[in-house]
Amino acid sequence: MKTTETPVEQRSPHNQVIYRAAIMAAVASMGMALSNDLNSTPSGGIMLANDSILRTAVPIEELTLFAASYDSMVGNGLVKLRDFIAPPRPTSSRIFRLTSYNENEPWETVDYTKVKRGLLGDFMEVRQRTASKSDQQGFNRGLTVILDRDELKDKPEWQQMHTKWLIDLLNRASILEAMALFTASAINANTTWDSASNPDLDLRSRILTLSDTTGFYPTNVAYGDKAHLKRQNAYESELNAGALARSSAYSEVELASALGVGNVLINAERYQNTATAKQEIIGQNVLLFTGMKDAGPMDPSNIVRHVFNGNLGGGDYAVYLTDLGVKKIALTVENYELIHAQHTSGIQQLAIN
Repeated sequence: MKTTETPVEQRSPHNQVIYRAAIMAAVASMGMALSNDLNSTPSGGIMLANDSILRTAVPIEELTLFAASYDSMVGNGLVKLRDFIAPPRPTSSRIFRLTSYNENEPWETVDYTKVKRGLLGDFMEVRQRTASKSDQQGFNRGLTVILDRDELKDKPEWQQMHTKWLIDLLNRASILEAMALFTASAINANTTWDSASNPDLDLRSRILTLSDTTGFYPTNVAYGDKAHLKRQNAYESELNAGALARSSAYSEVELASALGVGNVLINAERYQNTATAKQEIIGQNVLLFTGMKDAGPMDPSNIVRHVFNGNLGGGDYAVYLTDLGVKKIALTVENYELIHAQHTSGIQQLAIN
């Protein structure tokens, strides 16, 4: 005789308790622990507590895509500043070989009388270009925040909010590391912009001086918010037609044209410096350097950021969720990155007084 088992949800409450108790006893006898979610599972299905272990090795796709999207958002000042100072250099491997050429060789000369071959003669020989090679490895960087489930109730976007926050923290760390390399490598100088000054001419003169060292104009000029304000105040206080015309040229495109460089950035990004105050990253400084976003093998950029794409090709970052028990969740953002000073000539940092 064939019998049909009554579904768990159709049994009496008393019989449901007995049924679940029998399941728990049977599973426990096999050495497996069950999560507290068993009693809330209508079908009586088994939910193993160690199921979350599977997720520790695989990034959560939805959050990784959010991370990639956030990283490329237009108007993200941190990302814009990071990539302006240290342009990204994606690599297919965390370990890569970097070839560095002698940066003075492209400007060498030979005696023009010696490039002319005589009858049955040979051409003048010159030595091979010199280069050095070094193996580099990107650092595995990341941050983890521990979240309490009770604090996440009625917060449907808590994953995105904390992911965004961790990416911001990592971006600020990248920017401050690039700025430390910049300051250590730069020619540092003080200058005053006041009613007797011509700030644009001052920068133009310094750009020409730097080109005598590198052979080309620096491509980038970055103004801190305070430095840009000092430029405006200097011109506006002079009260003449030329100065007033200069003071009205305050957009990044207009400044780039006035200085004869490819890119200008006016940046006001800040970080928490003390418990009660924030500090501007560039501040009252102006940075002159070369940084090209999409350079070929002969890359003239001073500082670059080598990045190895995150898991599953989801951009710079990978995001993970890990259960740490019944009440705690770990959310982790990681990336692979190496910020590297390729060469230090042609870098200047001006402190504007």
